[in-house]
Amino acid sequence: MKKIKKEHTEQKRRNLSIQEFKRLYHETLKGRITISVLTLVILPLLVLGVVSSVLNSHSTNSTLEQNMKATAQVTSERVEWELASYLNIAEDLGVMTRLSREDVPLEEKQEVLDERVAAQGLTRGNILTAEGISIFSGEDFSDRDYFKTAMGGKSCVSEPLVSKTTGKVSVVIAAPIWEGGILGTKVIGVVYIVPEETFLNDIMLSINVSDNGSAYMINKEGAVIAHEDMDLVAKKENSIKDAESDSRLKALAKLENKMIAGEIGFGSYRYGGVKKIMAFAPVNNTDGWSVAITAPKSDFIFETIVGIIITIVIVLAAIILAISIVRKLADRISIPIQLCAGRLVELAKGDLHTEIPQIDSQDETKSLADATRVIVKEMGEMITDVKYLLGEMADNNFNVKTRARDSYIGDFEEILLAVRRINRSLSSTLGHIRESADQVGLGSNQMAESGQALAEGATDQAASIEELLATVNNLAEQVEYNTRTAVSTSQKADDIGKQAVASNQHIMEMTEAMGKISAASMQIANIIQTIEEIADQTNLLSLNASIEAARAGEAGRGFAVVAGEIGHLANQSADAVEDTRKLIEAAVHEVEGGSRIAAETAEALQSVIEGIGEIVKAVEEVATNSNEQNGAMRQINLAIEQISEVVQSNSAAAEESSATSQELSAQAVELNDMIEMFTLVDV
Repeated sequence: MKKIKKEHTEQKRRNLSIQEFKRLYHETLKGRITISVLTLVILPLLVLGVVSSVLNSHSTNSTLEQNMKATAQVTSERVEWELASYLNIAEDLGVMTRLSREDVPLEEKQEVLDERVAAQGLTRGNILTAEGISIFSGEDFSDRDYFKTAMGGKSCVSEPLVSKTTGKVSVVIAAPIWEGGILGTKVIGVVYIVPEETFLNDIMLSINVSDNGSAYMINKEGAVIAHEDMDLVAKKENSIKDAESDSRLKALAKLENKMIAGEIGFGSYRYGGVKKIMAFAPVNNTDGWSVAITAPKSDFIFETIVGIIITIVIVLAAIILAISIVRKLADRISIPIQLCAGRLVELAKGDLHTEIPQIDSQDETKSLADATRVIVKEMGEMITDVKYLLGEMADNNFNVKTRARDSYIGDFEEILLAVRRINRSLSSTLGHIRESADQVGLGSNQMAESGQALAEGATDQAASIEELLATVNNLAEQVEYNTRTAVSTSQKADDIGKQAVASNQHIMEMTEAMGKISAASMQIANIIQTIEEIADQTNLLSLNASIEAARAGEAGRGFAVVAGEIGHLANQSADAVEDTRKLIEAAVHEVEGGSRIAAETAEALQSVIEGIGEIVKAVEEVATNSNEQNGAMRQINLAIEQISEVVQSNSAAAEESSATSQELSAQAVELNDMIEMFTLVDV
């Protein structure tokens, strides 16, 4: 837990430091000047350093490419020259008469050949017949390519091969032997010489482009024919073929393909984990030979790295120097500004006595300090003068003038004008107050006399109002009694009216019930009529049945009896229906009579109800009028009481007004005495 709190505290401190740094360099003039100038200095220095390093690297690579290509060409020309020298020796032997004549003894030919080998520093020499047989040892060389080429009339240089004589890897230079020693005649044999077995390798060893550099040659198939490592020559190492199974050799194989194509070029590849560079050039007058100069790239970039480091050191030193100069420059600008700003802040807080910062420079900061001094001085004189003017006015002296008129310049002149306006306004106001006090004194005396007279009249009015109030109270009691009587009568009439309305309602309900009875009787009459029609039809059916039974004879006798009974029942039903119809008609007639009487009774009750309503209305109007009169009497009574209170209040107010007027007169005299204490300006 303590560790976590400690880490939190450290993080908080770092955040505060970052915030303080941002505030210092983004919210201050010094910070902005420092950042701006350093940006203008550091960015060009960084760009210059980067460009210088890039150009240095590019220049080194370009120079290296040119030098290595030139070295490769020089090496190629050297190999070409040495091979040409050996070819000249061999060709010179090929046109020697003693070597071409058959009558010259072998010992003499051997002697001539040995002399030339010894003179030119060769390893050995040999003469072959047209069949390829050595005239000295009898060995057969007819299978050698150089023999075949020389027999074709052309001198040649063989690729490194294992000697049949010594078993060592050697290079053979062969030339045709011309008949009679005359060039261009018939080729009668071949003479060849063998330089030192390592002469090509010695040439490669003599090429030293760097501490770890090397050189080698390949033939037209890409096999190594010269290298500081003889084993590679003996094995005829071929990177082009090896690249088919080893992808790491593809870059090298690509360059060697350009070599066997006869190109002059430059490139880079990685071999054995080391990045190397290569320059190559073809060897002219050979069968596709090409020389390559290689070296690790690290052998050449050391100076470049040192140059870049020196550039970085110079840039860093320049940046540090620039930071130091810029900080001093920023301090020379910002410190005077901070001092002047601080003095102005103190001035804003009311400090008029602190010394003004002393600036020794003769630039704009000196002008800033002088301007600050002028501001503080002028503000001090102006504020001191304002304090003097306001202090005199506070001491009742308004007849005062400024003692620092020259300090009120520009917009500050409005301050002096405002003080003058205040002075004149207060002087004018106090003068008006003095005049008003005189007038108030006169008016208050008159008011006191009028108040006294008003108080005496109000006392007389109060007695008269008391008598009027007693009379109105008696009248109000009589009106209130009439109102209660009218209300009681109205209530009784209203109750009678409600009972009449209830009776009328019962009669209306009875009339409605009789109407329903009459309607039901009419429906019964209709039913009876229907029954009569059914009886008539039944009687008719019975008659028809009797007729049919008579036609049937004996067989219809039983049917005739039934038909007779049905006819008899039909006649009885008709008689009963007729009796019922008569009874119903009598009931309907009686119901109509009762309905008529109920209607007449209802009309009479309605007239009674309307009469009672008019009585109730009249009594209510009387009660309403009585209530209104009672209310009016109460309002009159209230008004008289209010008038009495007002009269009494006026009497008291008149007395108080008289006393107040006397006091106001005394205060006006005192106010006038106080105003006399001020020394006013004549306006």
